[in-house]
Amino acid sequence: MRKTIMAAFAAATLLLTSGAPAFAATSTHSHTTSAGWCQKKQPSGRYYYLHKKHWDCVSPGAFCSTAQRNAYGYSMRAAAHAKRYKCVRYPSNTWHWKPKP
Repeated sequence: MRKTIMAAFAAATLLLTSGAPAFAATSTHSHTTSAGWCQKKQPSGRYYYLHKKHWDCVSPGAFCSTAQRNAYGYSMRAAAHAKRYKCVRYPSNTWHWKPKP
């Protein structure tokens, strides 16, 4: 049993260290990359920004800052203003961007 686990671990390590070929295919999917309109870094040093009464280029599921709490935002992983999110408090007392219907 121990040899099987060690062999699996060694195989996984080899795949992870081989790098580019294993991950090249996944990095081009839209759910892992940001939309072109969110590529520009803002003066604050971040890629998301406040636009009038909502936030643009938010990361779905990511933590919200204090200024973003209970605010609406649009995903950085979709076309402009296609997917709407709200910064809500989870039972763990943390704030995250959650999809809105």
